[in-house]
Amino acid sequence: MPRKSPPPFVPDPTVQAAAAAFSAATGVATRILRPPHRAHYAAKIQFQASPDRSWSRPVLLVDNVDRFATLAAIKSTAHIRADDPFVVVTPYLSPNLLRHCRELGLDALDMSGNAVMQNDGNLIMISGGKRTGMASRIKDRAWTTRGMKVVLALLCDRVLINAGQRAIAQRAGVSLGTAQSTFRDLLERGDIVQRKEGYVLDDTARLLDEWAALYPSRLRNQLLVNRYRAEDPAWWRNIDPNSEQCQFGGEVAAALLTGYLKPATVTLYCEQAIPRKWLIDARLRLDPDGEVEVLTMPIPAVTPLPPAGAPDLPSSVVHPVLIYADLIATGDSRNIETARMLREQYLST
Repeated sequence: MPRKSPPPFVPDPTVQAAAAAFSAATGVATRILRPPHRAHYAAKIQFQASPDRSWSRPVLLVDNVDRFATLAAIKSTAHIRADDPFVVVTPYLSPNLLRHCRELGLDALDMSGNAVMQNDGNLIMISGGKRTGMASRIKDRAWTTRGMKVVLALLCDRVLINAGQRAIAQRAGVSLGTAQSTFRDLLERGDIVQRKEGYVLDDTARLLDEWAALYPSRLRNQLLVNRYRAEDPAWWRNIDPNSEQCQFGGEVAAALLTGYLKPATVTLYCEQAIPRKWLIDARLRLDPDGEVEVLTMPIPAVTPLPPAGAPDLPSSVVHPVLIYADLIATGDSRNIETARMLREQYLST
């Protein structure tokens, strides 16, 4: 049988608008190309400054960048994948965010013509363009806190995608309407595709990267209950978190799984408040800069079941998706290296 030709490539409207705005602001011609097969990029932009001077960048499309932590997480996940130079495309970037992109060495474009682009030692930086009406509408479609919980549930439990949307809502701890609208949005984005055997996540790695990048600003900051300082830094070694409906996340969980880190921060995800017995026994005292952070469990019973073929997980730690995102959020180089190891061992299958 003759091979079917691939469907025509239709670039995302955000990418089209950002490329056009960049051309209008700089006079540099742009051309949007199809990304490589199975790449985690949305497109590729070719920049043509003159007949003999051109360069190209694969596009990392991000629905919304509203905090420095999002950019730091994007940079961290790119470091883990050892990506070639790419360009972040998003609906809008404020002057402060553009400056942060430059400091991080990230190329970025938005739909208002704001940009930072480095090539062959030359810097193009445009700032001050106002948010467009289209960018405002797209921002409204960006992931919500509850939508983030649905995506987390799907990333943690790969078979959940075909269990029905009531089951997804229950697993994520959200309303049925939220589960339905998030599922529909993921279908429209192409993150979920329908095949003969049912629904599947089309590119789990890309979805994980986007979720981890947005986690600090969209969900994690709403989960934080309190921070404490402990009299004994090793107090956590003497507790059983499962006995109090808690699990370790972040550096402690990563240390237990990889043996690579010496944890400086203790992260506990709890169904309820931190047990009073721990506060007394470990002499934990409230401190906004303390090394002990207590967060609410983002979805009910984050069961640490690894994908098929991955090593077993102790029940005292949250799912590797959460541990990975915790490490990425720190921006610390040693934590980023541990996140890479964790990804290879537990999240690559």
